[in-house]
Amino acid sequence: MKLELIRCTKYTDCASCGFYQRHIFKYRTFPKGVLIPQERVLQNTIYFLLRGEVRVNSEEHPGTTFREGQFIMQPVGSKVEFQILEATEAILYLFEKPQNVCNERYSKSMSMASAGHVGPVVMDICSPLDIFLGGMRIFLDGDMRCSAFLQSKQTELLFLLNCYYPIKDLAAFYSTIYRYSKSFQYFILQNYQNVKDVENFAQLGGYSVPTFRRLFKDTFNEPAYQWMLKRKCQDIHADLLTTEMSISDISYKYGFESLSNFSHFCRSNFGQSPRAIRMEREENI
Repeated sequence: MKLELIRCTKYTDCASCGFYQRHIFKYRTFPKGVLIPQERVLQNTIYFLLRGEVRVNSEEHPGTTFREGQFIMQPVGSKVEFQILEATEAILYLFEKPQNVCNERYSKSMSMASAGHVGPVVMDICSPLDIFLGGMRIFLDGDMRCSAFLQSKQTELLFLLNCYYPIKDLAAFYSTIYRYSKSFQYFILQNYQNVKDVENFAQLGGYSVPTFRRLFKDTFNEPAYQWMLKRKCQDIHADLLTTEMSISDISYKYGFESLSNFSHFCRSNFGQSPRAIRMEREENI
């Protein structure tokens, strides 16, 4: 009996389960001629093209065409536009950051990736990966979305990428994540003094708040609010001790509504009033 004639019946309704998960793998089809307008990528995403032809326009892949049997990646926060040149079938894999399934190879590839890469990276789908993706198409089309199952498939995918692709190719492939992280870090350091809170910061960068929080945590290894509070405290303390600005001007600079609010902030975070901190400088002169 030919394999394509075999039909299996699924008896489990995964959609009604609390462990139903939509955001690890996605199955997508698009007809020829569709233009998917530029939008910001909310998670690191690998696009596996099972059928068709697509032109990608992004900073990482400017005017790049990839075809059936190939895959590319866009890092979280990047902006990308897709033009469907031929009817397309694709599987998307969404992830927070590269994961380790082999210590030696992971360390080498991440070290090489952090060094950077110039130019678009389009990878070919090898035979074992093609078999894996064929199975994923069946599972996703059949709504097999148990989180435990998808996490096991995620691990399988990582092993396939690790085992069947050279380290230098994987390093080039993942380097876009590191390059974008560096640009995100620059954006944060240039603008953190000009925003009031995390929501305002996310809006300034054109991110949704959840995406901004996640990307920030991945980049700085601590929550955005906590990091911003520490920097604000450091900058205020430095201004009080090292500048000739008046306490009123410092209060205004950091967005406090009144001197009493500023004084309360200083007492809560430094254990002293602004005037007491400034007197420390005068005593040391």
